[in-house]
Amino acid sequence: MDLAYVCEWEKWPKSTHCPSVPLACAWSCRNLIAFTTDLRNDDQDLTRLIHILDTEHPWDAHSVSSEHSEAITCLEWDQSGSRLLSADANGQIKCWSMAAHLANSWESSVGSLVEGDPIVALSWLHNGVKLALHVEKSGASSFGEKFSRVKFSPSLTLFGGKPMEGWIAVTVSGLVTVSLLKPSGQVLTSTESLLCGGLWRRMPLSCP
Repeated sequence: MDLAYVCEWEKWPKSTHCPSVPLACAWSCRNLIAFTTDLRNDDQDLTRLIHILDTEHPWDAHSVSSEHSEAITCLEWDQSGSRLLSADANGQIKCWSMAAHLANSWESSVGSLVEGDPIVALSWLHNGVKLALHVEKSGASSFGEKFSRVKFSPSLTLFGGKPMEGWIAVTVSGLVTVSLLKPSGQVLTSTESLLCGGLWRRMPLSCP
């Protein structure tokens, strides 16, 4: 048998970026994609990175150091697509928001912690509003014609019926933690176990 041809692939320079394990990814209603990688330096130390990519400008991704000590296990956008939750294998949850409404500038000022217990599921509390697609008008050019706001009961409410903002998370050992964002910026957190009838409680919620 004679050799017919040889394929030689171009060798790319070795990168210090490597996929995080597990890889976390989330897509927002603003067409922003968040995903994770790990950056390894010369001393083999890892930096957990979160990348924000606008699908309309995919060549201009923005990266932030998450400062998570363990692998990021979950990413979750809020209903507006302007805030992002990140959770890790040490039970730390961070809330990221746009600085000055810019998609290339993110900061984290609040969060919660279930120390030492990996987060396996994460979700924002619903604000009671969702968009419904009118299939019969899917070809319309106007956003208002294609979609309408459908109201239903929010997850939690303040006095007066205003939706309460926050998130809910589940850990690998079966703990459920709920964190509420008060208008003052304070975070109230309560944690209960799905096991043993929910007898274990970290801290009661109170919303004066």
